[in-house]
Amino acid sequence: MSGRVSVVAGLAAGLALLCATASAQDHWSSAERNQIFATLPNWSGLWESKLSAASDNLTGYPYAKHSESLTQYIPLAGKPPYKPGWEREHRTQGNATPPGLAVAKLCRDVPFPILLELPFMFQVSVTPEETLFLYEDGDVRHVYTDGRKHPSEEDLWPTSTGNSIGHWEGATLVIDTIEVKPAGFPDLSEQAHFTERVRLVDRNTLEDDLTIDDRERLAHPWHVSTRWSRVLDQDRMLPFDCTNDRNPVVNDKITIAAPR
Repeated sequence: MSGRVSVVAGLAAGLALLCATASAQDHWSSAERNQIFATLPNWSGLWESKLSAASDNLTGYPYAKHSESLTQYIPLAGKPPYKPGWEREHRTQGNATPPGLAVAKLCRDVPFPILLELPFMFQVSVTPEETLFLYEDGDVRHVYTDGRKHPSEEDLWPTSTGNSIGHWEGATLVIDTIEVKPAGFPDLSEQAHFTERVRLVDRNTLEDDLTIDDRERLAHPWHVSTRWSRVLDQDRMLPFDCTNDRNPVVNDKITIAAPR
């Protein structure tokens, strides 16, 4: 019991040090930084979404033409709680198939938050200053955890992944994201505010509980939970080139070309 108490006490002390020194991250000594590192969780390895795991190593997406069945793989494909008046005026056909899923190869930037659930493998790099989500297509999400705030309003502009800051609550990373450029799926405004709680459920499962608050278009906050599985049959991130011939699209499915 005393061992467990010391571990918890050490974790609390490390997190307190992280908060106390957040505004002076450039002045951390090696010993201070190592102490902070020791309190952070290890999320190394490759991860993939439920859709990616169900795609049988990119041999095809049988649900690409059946958007109604996507909700079992992509919770964000469900119906958001739009305000009735706004939905009647602006939406006549409900949610459309997510951009990029009508064609199996995703050859363009995938915006947040749908990025969380589409078939891209990614790695997570956890450091005292920031946590990075590194996707196989080259996209990177920066989540600053050293006490930085969102930029001032005049320095903010909408991007596909928005502006993210975060803090640690024990082994859970709480992420606050704003200024996400509207992408049409889900159909949100630039005022949408995203809060994530990311934690390791077990050795091979990461969970992201996402709350979307958009007072312009949603009747109430929308809660979505996404789980990622550890990739156990691949030991490195493979180079991504959407224009190559290794995975041609045949009959709306990704195939693997025979070796030359």
